[in-house]
Amino acid sequence: MNRRLTLTAALLAALSVGAQAQPKSVFTVVRPTQWGAHNLNPFSPNDQHLLPTNSAIYESLFFVHGLTGKVTPVLGTKYAWSKDNRTLTVTTRNGVKWSDGKPFSAGDVAFTFNYLKQFPALDTSGLWKSGLTAVKASGATVTFSFAKANTPVFQYVAQQVIVPQHIWSAVKDPVTETNRMPVGTGPFVFDSYSQQALRVLKNPNYWMKGQPYVDAVVWYATNSNDAALLKLLKGEADYGYIGVSDPRNGYASKGPNNAYYWPVSGSNYLYFNTTKAPFHDAAFRRALAQAIDTSDVAQKAYAGIAKAAHPSGIIPGQQADWLPASARSATPKYNARAADAALTAAGYRKNAQGVRLGKDGKPLPAFKILVGAGWTDFITMAQVISENLKQVGITTQIDQQAWSSYAGGLQTATYDMGISWGWGGGPTPYYLYSQSFGPEFSAPAGKSAPSNLSRYTNPAITQALAQFRSTSDAAAQKKAIGTIATTLMRDMPWVPLTDRFEFSLYNTSRFTGFPTPQNAYNAGTADDTAGARLMYLNVRPR
Repeated sequence: MNRRLTLTAALLAALSVGAQAQPKSVFTVVRPTQWGAHNLNPFSPNDQHLLPTNSAIYESLFFVHGLTGKVTPVLGTKYAWSKDNRTLTVTTRNGVKWSDGKPFSAGDVAFTFNYLKQFPALDTSGLWKSGLTAVKASGATVTFSFAKANTPVFQYVAQQVIVPQHIWSAVKDPVTETNRMPVGTGPFVFDSYSQQALRVLKNPNYWMKGQPYVDAVVWYATNSNDAALLKLLKGEADYGYIGVSDPRNGYASKGPNNAYYWPVSGSNYLYFNTTKAPFHDAAFRRALAQAIDTSDVAQKAYAGIAKAAHPSGIIPGQQADWLPASARSATPKYNARAADAALTAAGYRKNAQGVRLGKDGKPLPAFKILVGAGWTDFITMAQVISENLKQVGITTQIDQQAWSSYAGGLQTATYDMGISWGWGGGPTPYYLYSQSFGPEFSAPAGKSAPSNLSRYTNPAITQALAQFRSTSDAAAQKKAIGTIATTLMRDMPWVPLTDRFEFSLYNTSRFTGFPTPQNAYNAGTADDTAGARLMYLNVRPR
């Protein structure tokens, strides 16, 4: 008996198809989660609305590739900034219909953005706090006006999902609205929902002729990563966003149809709390960075799947466009002996017993390395770092904390050193640098900082961030990023440790067209994101 067909048949039987014919091609997504209420409100946070909402049912003006910054037209066909970069003009697509048959228009776009202003709780990207002053529609054109130049805001404008004015203008409380029967422009329409499975069906009036190639997408819930992985291994699911410790040996090698796409989307970092001595001293931080063997950190934490991160923090997919030659040549190298000498030269000498002393002549304390409790990859990183720093006379302790105290310690600057991912990121390095080192994302020690975990600011970086925001000229933006990268590599408020991935796994026995490194049309992002929409559009039956 074909187990894959048995699962699909069971799911279809569990889902009401109403008057619809049984779909012939069903693309199955396995999800290690238990979803909650029947909520398809696109303004709700991702963990509160059901998975198809912003990946299959609703669409945005453009899709901005999270790794390369490439812009793909969706409901918008083109865009342009004015010479002073204070006006963004978007041309909307003709011939698009909402799933209830009514025509889509530029008026729907203007309504959506003004709706965010009317209900600030919906404006999770802070568009109206980022200088947006007006959004107006005229014919097929929408004009966005800003109080000052802020070109990086484009990705938030581009990827805001658009809703129909004729539906949402009647919604009195969009924050609590569950929108159980959604009307969107996307490639699929909502069909049915249960605690075990969700289903969407192909939109017969979708504006992309001939797409999608599948008749339905079904999400199937499991209670664990292992259970979801087993479904893929058995060929009972086609796709899952599942973290496994070794995708090559733990999944891909176990069957000819097992494939994974784990592009590098960020980095893991060792943060220094620059509000505390001696971490306030750039010379001390530089020496510690030189004492850490990031290649060994990556090898032991991720069994060779992850590589050491670049010291600039710029991910591999963005280095060709954004990493200047000066930053490449200035790359610090692991050298324990040189690090030991650098500490002594900076005033942190050793005593006769080999104990590292502070500038006051007193032995340095044992510094804590903060990690999440039970996070084996971070714990392994901390163990390697501890051994590395021991070689230069620095004593450390690994401090495992539950999520609330772990995140709270990072954000309130009560830690010494801490391992975490980059609390920021986007289609260019600007987003990582802005959220990690912008003064507006910092706070005094003891107060909660949104994302500047190291509490490091630098006038040169602040000015370069402002220069980036003020222009849409690529050369000027690259120059600003170069300034930031070289400043960070000199001052080392953090140590970029390892690459960090997305976690898409595929079983290719029934479908083709998945994203790959050779055809990286999305960034391997999860099944409830705008990037997943491109996968649902491109996969086709064998």
